[in-house]
Order: sequence, then C-alpha cells, then structure tokens
Amino acid sequence: MCKKINHNSTTIALDDDRAQAADIGANVNFGDIGLTGYAYKADGLGTTIQFMDAYTAAGKQRKSDGGYVQATYTMPTKTKIGVAYGISNLDRNSTETSTNLVKENERTTVGAYHPLTKHLNTVLEYNEGKSQNQAGAENKARTLSLGAILFF
Repeated sequence: MCKKINHNSTTIALDDDRAQAADIGANVNFGDIGLTGYAYKADGLGTTIQFMDAYTAAGKQRKSDGGYVQATYTMPTKTKIGVAYGISNLDRNSTETSTNLVKENERTTVGAYHPLTKHLNTVLEYNEGKSQNQAGAENKARTLSLGAILFF
C-alpha cells in the first residue's frame, strides 16, 4: 500500500509538503504456527509519532524505514507463545549534522498468552528495547509485563 499525505507548516518552509509511505505485510498460519512479517519505507513521515522529526529545521524531509517479524505457536492447552522483533530507523537529511536525532528504535518481545474466556486473555511478556541517536548513544530497557487483554 502506498500512502501520500499533504501537510502544511506555519513555522518553516517545507521543501516538499507531501509525505509518502509504502508498506507491505503478510500473516500466514500453518495449523498452530503463525508467522507475521511487515516492512515500511517513508519520506517525511517521521518516527514514533506521525510527523515527529519528519523534517529538519530548514524544512528538508527525512527518510525512515523499518518493520517487524513475529512467530507464534498455540499449544494444546490453548496457550499461545510467541517471539517478535521490530525495528524503526530514521535517517538524517544529507544537509544536517544533528546528533541528538533518533537513529533507531528496536524491540524484542517474548510472550505467553492464555485465554481465560472467549473475550479475556492473560498476558506475560518480556521485552528488551533499545533506542540509539545519530551519535551512537544508547538507551536500553528490559521490562516484564503481566496483565490481561480484553477483546470486544
């Protein structure tokens, strides 16, 4: 799917006021095994939040790309276990030297999901995340989550 979005800025003159993105994904299931893959590429779309860091202070577009892969297995007890990895990259524009700009966000998740009812699942997830800026400085996080998902 290719998306084009026009937008305006009241504070800077944009070199191109049309953000463009293309993405592709697939999900296949073989019995109790599920595989998912997704990738995207964009110009002027930003990272984390739509249009965040999408342009330089001079109005030049930044390019971004990323994606994720996921594999799951549903055990005979109906508990689903899975592993996923995702990454999102943001490139500096060739005219800038900013090193505080986000360069890459990535996360790996290992999880178990058990249905208590048709609409309620318990969730146990372990996540490792890393963010890196254009200078190579990193922030890392490891989290453990226990909770529930309500489907309606």
